[in-house]
Amino acid sequence: MTSQYPAGPPPAMHPMDPRCGRDLSPMFSAFLCWLLGLKPMTSPAITNVAVSGNCVLAATDENPFFDRHLGSLDDFELNIRGWGEACGAGADVVEDLLARVRRAGQ
Repeated sequence: MTSQYPAGPPPAMHPMDPRCGRDLSPMFSAFLCWLLGLKPMTSPAITNVAVSGNCVLAATDENPFFDRHLGSLDDFELNIRGWGEACGAGADVVEDLLARVRRAGQ
């Protein structure tokens, strides 16, 4: 009988892979895919993000309207910094990502 799984260890994740870090929620993983310009790993996939006040809102491939509240901008900043630290991303990379989020929807 042939195994459906290839022999050997799975390929290593890229350090910026959204799966790096611990206990990422599916929606935060979807958000990171959008933020990093990666192929979505979750469904629904986020297609665009807007920031209104301190709220991060998302449009998805299921609904093009920004009706999905993802959380506060303050929480996203903390989460992105934590994820960047878990991935070993430099401070400049994290700040560039945060700037992209802050500009979302403008």
